Amino acid sequence: MSEKIIYRARWVLGFKQGEHRLIHDGEVEVDGNTIGYVGPQRAHTDGEVRSYADGFLLPGFISSHAHLCNHLGDRMMADNGRLDLFNCGFLNYLPAGREGRGFLDPDDPLVSVRFGIGELLKSGVTTVVELGGEVGGNTDVMVDIAGDMGIRAYITPGYASAHYAFEKGTGRLTYDWLPDDGEAQFEYALEAAAKYNGAHNDRVRGILVPVETVLSSRRLLERTAEESRRLKLPVTLHVAETIWEFHEMVRREKLSPLGMLHECGLLQPNVILGHSLFYAGHSLTGFPRTGDLEKIAAGGAHVSHSPFVFARRGIQLEGFQRYEELGINITLGTDSYPQDMLNEMRFASILGKLNEHDFRAAPARAVLNAATINGAKALGRDDIGCLETGRKADLVVVDMGRFGFGPMLDPVKSLVHIGSAADVRHVMVDGIVRVDEGRLTGLDERELLRQVRACGDRVYGSFADYDFAGRPIAEFAPPAFGDW
Repeated sequence: MSEKIIYRARWVLGFKQGEHRLIHDGEVEVDGNTIGYVGPQRAHTDGEVRSYADGFLLPGFISSHAHLCNHLGDRMMADNGRLDLFNCGFLNYLPAGREGRGFLDPDDPLVSVRFGIGELLKSGVTTVVELGGEVGGNTDVMVDIAGDMGIRAYITPGYASAHYAFEKGTGRLTYDWLPDDGEAQFEYALEAAAKYNGAHNDRVRGILVPVETVLSSRRLLERTAEESRRLKLPVTLHVAETIWEFHEMVRREKLSPLGMLHECGLLQPNVILGHSLFYAGHSLTGFPRTGDLEKIAAGGAHVSHSPFVFARRGIQLEGFQRYEELGINITLGTDSYPQDMLNEMRFASILGKLNEHDFRAAPARAVLNAATINGAKALGRDDIGCLETGRKADLVVVDMGRFGFGPMLDPVKSLVHIGSAADVRHVMVDGIVRVDEGRLTGLDERELLRQVRACGDRVYGSFADYDFAGRPIAEFAPPAFGDW
């Protein structure tokens, strides 16, 4: 049998003369792990034909910021949290708790990582940038599972100069600075990046991840910039994601977080800035403009925007259009839950319009670019992010025949404003089918869901052992309604 597979769909988003172009009744030929043809349907073909009469065939999505786990902490934080953390979610559960206990200690990393990768694949994400395993944890597991499940992934242990901790008795948030300034973690990350780079038929690559700007010393950030240039590795990190972080950096360094990265040489074209919400001049900082966004644009760094996770906390980017007008390359990340790129596109568009009070802001074209070709640009790649002859065979088919799509003038706009992960029917990565008829291949989804819920029960059930005040989880995170 020929290795060629011919995909035919009612719409195909091809790539021509440097931009996506819509093909009606289009065809994509996959030859091995590369694309051999993109264009109108042909009369004669050589290979297996798969037809999707109401399908929309697109390039695989690129999530430029995600945490490969089941996000039990974020799921706990819906509608609640500490007011003294200024709307932040993860600071409620990430710091070490009583006796140094971690909230997620009872979780099963194997189950958690499988679920996270499964969510990504089922939403059409074929390439993901992972944010350091929450400072070095479980990255070996992630590499193995990513290889087995077939997603493209950038994975390396994260590192930091300090860790968050809750003060004994009071629960006040503090910083636990490491005696070696994170040097051991950094050296381990360099070794791991070299080891992982090119693994699993080059689907897994290395990346340097100083996990958070606020947890990094100047020296560690400067060394990251130096080693990334020497090793030719991309860099990603969290920056300007919380009000707490912004003011901590101002107190400590007399600079905004982005200003700090500028001085340390990390606003460069090989750097993906996770979030970059609270620049100097953002309406919630109470701090004047000092050219943060202009520095990003001049340096050529990229911004990974994850709108939904922040919208849940009452926070938004100010704003998508402003960043674009300055020439900043905006990519999209799925961050925590749900790992649904179509959901992120919709929120990026709607919140972008709300921020500008302008229906023209963050149009469907721009947010779909952010989920595809902009992500490829941020990773310095010319082989993913679009459907074009010679590129990698990473693709997704969305079922536009589902009732909820209704009448359709433009499938791109309908996809962005109506679509969700539930509409994804087929996903191929590197020429191998990873989702077929809406279900993961080679994995029992029902059993995985059972396992991940059992993990959740264990973690939530031990919350009192983690909480500085010894509260049960129902007191800390009360349910929406009481029991009957």
